[in-house]
Parts: sequence; structure tokens; C-alpha cells
Amino acid sequence: MRIASLSPAVTEILFALEQQKKIVCTDKFSDYPDAAKALPKIPEHQKIDPEALGVFTPEIVFTSTLVQAKLAEHLKASDFAVIHQDPRSIGDLYENIRSIGMLLDCSPRANALVETLQHGFNDTKRKSGLLSRKPRVYVEEWHNPPMVSGNWVPDLIKLAGGIPLPLAPGSASREVSLQEIQAFDPDLIVLSICGAGSLANKELLTKRAGWAELRAVQENHLFVIDDSLLNRPGPRLTEGAKRFFGWIFQVLH
Repeated sequence: MRIASLSPAVTEILFALEQQKKIVCTDKFSDYPDAAKALPKIPEHQKIDPEALGVFTPEIVFTSTLVQAKLAEHLKASDFAVIHQDPRSIGDLYENIRSIGMLLDCSPRANALVETLQHGFNDTKRKSGLLSRKPRVYVEEWHNPPMVSGNWVPDLIKLAGGIPLPLAPGSASREVSLQEIQAFDPDLIVLSICGAGSLANKELLTKRAGWAELRAVQENHLFVIDDSLLNRPGPRLTEGAKRFFGWIFQVLH
């Protein structure tokens, strides 16, 4: 089976399921694990030319998340067999992995991967249960305009022992105002700027009018995370949850 994985998260899942030999091309952001960097790339993520994709003659095309919803419809209209996954929770991630396992006839590996993720999340949850209190955590996915991380990220914050900015379950990331963040009064702030990796600059937040006066910033409880550990609904979300717990523990001690 010839697979075009246009989602970095799906690419990571395919490698975790040892199905990488079926990948004929990926999007430009599929860079993990290291072996994924050597795969043929289509130099885009949201606006992919069907003709450029057709060169690789994929039998299945994977897209993922709300960001690629329009791309999925565009490629379907061009007669590609597209599987679009739009997980909004950790439970959705488990179902996506199992679905890929069934499709590629590797369900035992998929079930084992889900079990590994469950163990990783449960380990973080057990540790967070020993915390003295639950601090408020604001995670920013985008900087202009400021947007709070939604989807599965609030789940990760709760697992790690924190309280996320209130969002309806499964809500997508949305714009926030300084006044809303001031009212929430986070104990710590995490920058997870989409596409920036671990190179996001704290000044993206502190140079905004009024934001440097937030208590979390004044107390130096402002952290940067490689956004691929949070924004990609794949196996490394367990590491994202661990990072949250580490910072929460640091702030409380």
C-alpha cells in the first residue's frame, strides 16, 4: 500500500506502528523520527497541489486536524482516497491509532501502542495526584492574535495536575484577550507556538502591552515547549504531559 502522510502526527504514528516503508511522501513538517526527514517531501501542509501529490501515486492519503479539513475536501474532489482524522481528545487519539491499525492490517501493534500511551499518561496522572494543589495553567498555541491551546491540550494539563483556561470539551484553539487572562490569573504560562518548535521567544508574550505584568511572568513562571509535543496528536503527547507536570511541580516547590 502506497501512503501519502500529509500529517506530521500520522507520520509519527505510522513509524510507531512500523509501517514507514509504505510511506511514499509526506508534508514539509513531518520531521520525526529522524528517519522521516529523509522521506520525499511535498513543500506545503495546507495548500497541496493535487498534481504534485499525484506524482507519488498514493493509494491512501492521510490528513489530520481542523487545519487540514479544507485540504482533505480539495484532494477528495481530485479523486484521491483521503482519510481525514480530526481528534479533539486523548480518547479520539486512541481511536485514530486503532483505525489506522485496522486499515493497515496491524491491529496488534496499534493496540500495543495505545496501551503504551495509556501507561504513560497514567504514570503522569499518578504523580500529579500527590501535588499539594492544582495551579492554573495557560498554554498559548499562537501569538498574533494570542490563542489558547484547545482540543486535547486541556486533557494533558488536567492529567499533569493543572487547571486549564476554561474551554468546552473538544473545543478548538481560540483567541483570548489580556482581560480574560488577567481574570484567569495563571500560575504558569507555557508557549507552544505552532511551527516554532522549541525556538519560540518569550518576548512574543512579554512585549505585548500589559502581558508582562501578569503574575506568572513577574514570578518567572513562563516556559517554552517544543510545540510538536503538544500540537501533534500522536505518540509524543505523553512527553508533553510529563513536561507540564515537571513545570507544575517546579512552580509549587
